[in-house]
Amino acid sequence: MIFDKLDNAELYYPLSKKIKKAFEFIKITEWKNLEPGKYEYDEDIFANLQEYETKNPTDAEFEVHRKYYDIQYVISGKEAMGIGQLDDLNITKPYDKDKDVVFGECPYSTIIVPEGYFTLFAPKDAHKPSLNVSNETKEVKKVIVKIKI
Repeated sequence: MIFDKLDNAELYYPLSKKIKKAFEFIKITEWKNLEPGKYEYDEDIFANLQEYETKNPTDAEFEVHRKYYDIQYVISGKEAMGIGQLDDLNITKPYDKDKDVVFGECPYSTIIVPEGYFTLFAPKDAHKPSLNVSNETKEVKKVIVKIKI
């Protein structure tokens, strides 16, 4: 898992050509002016733009993917995210290959992700995004860019 400001995205370009392209996609797109929905970039990269209110941690589960990396970039607002490991995941819903997700619970740490910051989750990174900050509901606009492995 990587947590950083979008301004520092170039530090992660050497990880892979696809990750570099995904960050460039985030940077060149006017996400604030777009409606929520799915946005295709190429055959290996697409984005889900979301607007929502954060939720209580008890109302969410950890998710893990096998086929995609996730870059979750907070455009506006602030949210907490739980972060854990697949190896520690107690699976509550088996892997759905069509949706590329397995759900469960695990020991975790919490980070606060404010506007202008991103997280990058690899397939072994369990994550529980969209959580309240200090028990307060927040309005968030976020883009999740999916990068096919």
